[in-house]
Amino acid sequence: MDKSNLHRHLNRQIDKYLSENTLRNNSDLSSFIKVINQTYLNYEKDAELFEQSARLNDKEYSEINNKLKQEISKRDLFELKLIEAINQLNVDGVKLEGKDNLLDLIKILNREIEIKKEFQEQLNSAKIIAEKANDAKSEFLSIMSHEIRTPLNAIIGLVYIMEKENSLESFHENIEVLKHSAQNLFLLINDILDFNKIEAGKVDIEKIPFDFKELIKQIAKSLQVKASENLNTIQINIDVDFQPNLISDPLRINQIITNLVSNAIKFTKEGTITITVNQISIINDISTFKFEVKDTGIGIDKENFQNIFQKFSQAETKTYRQFGGTGLGLVITKKLLDLLESDIQFESEIGIGTKFYFTISLPINKHFDTVVTDDLQENYKEQDLHGMRVLLVEDNLINIKIAQKIMSQWNVEVDLAENGLVGVEKFNLNSYDVILMDLSMPVMDGYEATSLIREKDKLIPIVALTASASFGYLDRALQIGINEYIIKPFNPKELNMKLRKYYKG
Repeated sequence: MDKSNLHRHLNRQIDKYLSENTLRNNSDLSSFIKVINQTYLNYEKDAELFEQSARLNDKEYSEINNKLKQEISKRDLFELKLIEAINQLNVDGVKLEGKDNLLDLIKILNREIEIKKEFQEQLNSAKIIAEKANDAKSEFLSIMSHEIRTPLNAIIGLVYIMEKENSLESFHENIEVLKHSAQNLFLLINDILDFNKIEAGKVDIEKIPFDFKELIKQIAKSLQVKASENLNTIQINIDVDFQPNLISDPLRINQIITNLVSNAIKFTKEGTITITVNQISIINDISTFKFEVKDTGIGIDKENFQNIFQKFSQAETKTYRQFGGTGLGLVITKKLLDLLESDIQFESEIGIGTKFYFTISLPINKHFDTVVTDDLQENYKEQDLHGMRVLLVEDNLINIKIAQKIMSQWNVEVDLAENGLVGVEKFNLNSYDVILMDLSMPVMDGYEATSLIREKDKLIPIVALTASASFGYLDRALQIGINEYIIKPFNPKELNMKLRKYYKG
């Protein structure tokens, strides 16, 4: 038998346990050794494959690597079985015993080869998926860069123009464009934060009484101007038997409907967007109904149906180039509906239009006087908060100036502290209704300042007014005593709503 082609480890085992005479006189043994030799070679290839996969850091690769580790453990046992089988062979040239055991080992070897092929196919498949995901992420980042830079370019350019021009007419015109650009930037950032919050599992569904019919009307009213820009009309068809007084999370339902209607408006020109609500049943004070948004827009190609609910993607790249957007709206909508135990569905035809719809079951609210909807709408009117005393703990001079000017519109008395240490000192000397606390500051940050204030006062409302959008930081803030938080850049209406909760006037 030619030993030069044998694996080095197997050669050592043969030299140790088998004589040359045994090898020459036993053809079965030679065949068996060839099989074992192939096993050693396959094992080395698997080791190389494992080494390569260990360098891959995507989630799919990690899962497969764990499986590979388990299989390698099994193969270590298999190697021990092979060594034991060699030890049991008769080295005196007599016919080999344990023939059945040899066949079992060969079967195991064949199975190992099949497993190796299977894992190799899985690795290749995972690699393709990972490459597609990376391509989608790269495209998403490119889109995000464009979407952020566009309104920023308008803001920077108009500030320069306003410095050069000095006419009242130009001033008002530029202010409107600035307002529009800033609002686009604000909505874009909110989309990213909402997506991040949902992905992190940090969204809690509230149970608040609200009027569903009134909510739809207010959304349609707030989006009518946007619809008119594309020469579209919005129609509302609500079943006469529909029970509108419900209990759920009006903020999230508002977000879902607004996303669907905004999408319909964006992809429709000179057409109609129809909002339809059909009552299905009312059983044991649970209302089940179907909500639908239908447009007469461009439609979606069937080949792209599976992509529209995927994160970091739109139906087509050319769709983004023509209509803009981040591609997050429908992803957020689907995830919010999942939290509400519903599911978004759609039908579409190119050139005819698209219909998105979902069926949902919500408890009926029997106490109509507790219904609230206006707090969550764009046409919410800020409340006068005359006499309210607020301690603003903030180190950035521009942020201080903006917050002061905004709150002065509501007749709020604002006391300033440039860092957490000064904030604690002022709290000890004065009485306030609310503390607005930045989290990241020199000398003493908002976390330490809040902890010190909470040692003396467990009840005073402390609202974090922060640009830190990481949920690790926000969770830490809530744990040390922050009542709630507002993320910068903030909507002044949101600040007014938060302060109004603690207004004693």
